Amino acid sequence: MATAPPRRSLLLLLPQLLLLRSLLAAATPSITTKAVPRLPGFSGPLPFSLETGYVELDDGVRLFYYFIQSERDPEEDPVLLWLTGGPGCSALSGLVYEIGPFYFDFEGYTGSGLPTLLYKPASWTQVSNVIFVDSPAGTGFSYDTTGNRTIPSDTIVIQQLHTFLQTWFDEHPQFLPNPFYVAGDSYSGIIIPPLAMKIAKGIEYGDERLINLKNSTYFLSEVWINDEPVRESLGIHKGTVPSWLRCDFDIPYTKEITDAVDGHLALIAKGYRAMIYSGDHDASIPYVGTQAWIRKLNLPITDNWRPWYVDGQVVGFTRTYSNNLTYATVKGAGHTAPEYMPKECLAMIDRWLSGEPL
Repeated sequence: MATAPPRRSLLLLLPQLLLLRSLLAAATPSITTKAVPRLPGFSGPLPFSLETGYVELDDGVRLFYYFIQSERDPEEDPVLLWLTGGPGCSALSGLVYEIGPFYFDFEGYTGSGLPTLLYKPASWTQVSNVIFVDSPAGTGFSYDTTGNRTIPSDTIVIQQLHTFLQTWFDEHPQFLPNPFYVAGDSYSGIIIPPLAMKIAKGIEYGDERLINLKNSTYFLSEVWINDEPVRESLGIHKGTVPSWLRCDFDIPYTKEITDAVDGHLALIAKGYRAMIYSGDHDASIPYVGTQAWIRKLNLPITDNWRPWYVDGQVVGFTRTYSNNLTYATVKGAGHTAPEYMPKECLAMIDRWLSGEPL
C-alpha cells in the first residue's frame, strides 16, 4: 500500500504550554470585537456567548473570527483554536456543520427567505471555549487591504495565525490561565504542527507572552450569511467580501510543506499531547492512509487497537502510542467527522481533554 501524504491527519489537538509574547518592532496589530446576543434566523437570544471580530495584522491582512464561550465553565474549560481545511474553507463551515452550537434547519427550509437556525446540544462548546478563524486572507470574511499583492503560503499563514493568537489573547487576558489547544481538520493538519512548534520555540527563547498551550454540504450557509442583516449582526466590514463562499478552492495559495512527520516527531519529543482522528467512511482521506503515516512516526504502542464506546455502543476504534499520542476512528463518519457523528465526537473530545482514555 502506498504511503499517504501527511495531510491525511484529520485532527491534531496540541496541548498546554506557557506562551509569552514578543514586543513587535513594527506597527502593533490591533483587534476589533463585537458581542452578538442575537442572530437573524434564530428564535430569541442566543443560549451561548458569541463574539465576532477582526484581528488587523500589520501586513494589511484582516482575519475574521467567531468566538464562542464554553457553555459549561468558560473560566476553567480549555480554549480551542479551530482551523478549517481547504485551504480556503470558511470557519463558519466548522462552526455550523461540525463542532459549533447551532445548525441550519434544512428539512424545514421552504426554498425562499432566510434559513432557520436551531440549537445543537452536541457541540464542542459544551466542554470548551472555541475560536473559529477564517484563514488565510480571502477565506470567508477575512481579507487583504493591499489587494492580495502577496499570495498566502503555509509559512505566511503560520506567522499570521501566531500573531493572531498573540493579539487575541491581549484582548482576552482572562483566558490566559485556561489550557489552550490547536485543533482542525483536513489541510489544517499541515498547518497545526509548525504553528505549535513556533509557539513552543517562543517559550524556549523567552520572547512570548503567556498563553496556556497545554503540555501533555452547504447551500443554506450561503443564503444565510450573505443576508445583509446577518452581516450586520456579525459585524462584517462593509464592501470587503461581496459574496461569501463556504470554500473557495480557487484562492491563490502556495503549499510549501510536503511532509509533516518531522514536525509531529519534534512536538512529541517535547512531550506535547496530541490526538488524531479519522471518520472511517472518509473517501477523500481514508483512515488507512492516516494509519500509514502514523506508522512512519515509529512510536511504541502502549494500548493496542480496541473499540471505544458511547452509551454502550461501539462508535470506533482507538490506539495509544508512547509520548501521549492517541489515534481514533469514528464509526460511520465521513471527512468532517463531527458533522456526521456529533454526539460521538463530543464524547471523544470531552474524554481526551479531561485526560481520560477513550
